[in-house]
Amino acid sequence: MLQFNKRSKAGLAIINATDVGKISGLVGRVCTAIASGRSQVFTEEEEEKLSASLGLSKEQTKHLVSTVQHIMHQAAQAMVRPAALGEQLRGEGVTEERAEVIVQNWSTHARAIVDRLRQNTLADKQLGEVGWSLNLETASSTQARQARPVAHLQLGLERGSGMEGGKESKEKVVVQFDQEQLFGLYSQLEQIQEQLDALR
Repeated sequence: MLQFNKRSKAGLAIINATDVGKISGLVGRVCTAIASGRSQVFTEEEEEKLSASLGLSKEQTKHLVSTVQHIMHQAAQAMVRPAALGEQLRGEGVTEERAEVIVQNWSTHARAIVDRLRQNTLADKQLGEVGWSLNLETASSTQARQARPVAHLQLGLERGSGMEGGKESKEKVVVQFDQEQLFGLYSQLEQIQEQLDALR
C-alpha cells in the first residue's frame, strides 16, 4: 500500500489542479528518467519552461515532479498492480482522469523501473554488524550519585566488492547515546518499521 504524508498529499492536490494533457507528458518523463537511472528529471531551463507552461511556481513544479517520483518509487517497491495503484490514488482523492494517466504510465514503464531500482543500492555502505555496551558516566568518583547511563553502539559498516573501487572494505563507527537520545532513535526506528510493514 502506498504511503502519503502531508507533503505528498499536497503534491496530489497539485496533480489534480494541473491540466490532464500536461500531466501525461510529465509523468511519462518522470518514468523514463527513473527507468534510465537519472536522478534529475528536468534541467533548470526545462523546469522554468515547464513551470510557465503549467502556470505553477518553480517550487510547485518541483513538488509536483517529486510527488510523481514518490508514487512511482513506492509502486515499484510494493510491486503494485496497475488496478490497485489506480484504486489507491482515487482513494487519496486523485481524479479519475489523472489517476488513469498515472496508471497507464506505470503499466508502460513498470518493468523498466523495477529492474532499475533493483540494480541501485540505497547507500554505498551497508550495516554488517551491531555491538553495544552500557556504562555509567560520572564527572568524578565523588559524584557517583549523579552518574548517568550511557549506551555505546558499535556499527560495523561494509562496502561490498560491487561498489565503487571494486574492493570490499569494513569500517567501524561508535556512537554514544544518553537515555533521551536512545529513546529518540528507538522511536525513529519504530516509524521506519511501520513504513516497511505497510509496504508488504
